Amino acid sequence: MISGPISPPASPLENTKSKPVAKLNKGHSRTVVPVNRTTDIKRATLTLAKAFHDSKANDYLMKKFVNLSVHEPVSKMRINAILHYFNTEYSDKGGEIVEANDFDAVAVWTAPGRHFDQELTNDPVFNKIFFDDLHDKREALLQDIDCYYLFIIGKDLTQPGVRGSVRAIFEHYKQRADAEGVALVLEAINEHAKSVYEYFGFNNYYTFNYGVGEVDSNGNPDPNGEGFTGYLMLYYNGDLPGAKDI
Repeated sequence: MISGPISPPASPLENTKSKPVAKLNKGHSRTVVPVNRTTDIKRATLTLAKAFHDSKANDYLMKKFVNLSVHEPVSKMRINAILHYFNTEYSDKGGEIVEANDFDAVAVWTAPGRHFDQELTNDPVFNKIFFDDLHDKREALLQDIDCYYLFIIGKDLTQPGVRGSVRAIFEHYKQRADAEGVALVLEAINEHAKSVYEYFGFNNYYTFNYGVGEVDSNGNPDPNGEGFTGYLMLYYNGDLPGAKDI
């Protein structure tokens, strides 16, 4: 449900000696980065914790998902523990946790036919925004089309020299989606993430605000705060049945 502050990757990688290389048009080459399913949830969480270290929007969401007050001081260690809990939940319930470039990037997905409902919070306003409204918008767009749903993705921002990891994950799932005739669905939780996903071929179909009247744009408690802006984004190789009605 969360999409993280990831840096736009570039290719080729500087060090390609030990990695396979694919030839592109006009003789150019680009490193092929394998995408691997993993059961090492602890290491996956560590990568995501690094990716979201400075994300106030993610901090807000982690607190809301487990019914912590926005006024309660919550350490980064506790935020990461909440993230780890959700990663283990997705793993337990059949989600796909994948990594690329030796855990330089990690993503957590649910696959077509394997989705599950996350528990509602005790905040009906938040539930309507982040569960009910987004569910209805997805249903209206997709209709009978299933999807891979991205809960979270992030790159280890302490390794800026490692490139192509996020690209590899998205290309892997775009190829799977195309072959299966399904979509990719995610929510970008800030403008930077939105621009990254647009770079990878996603389109925004619904803009929404959350945390309004609770926090300011830095996540500080504020009864007059503007909160955060999110975006429901989809990739589909074709015409979405409900796009013309949105």
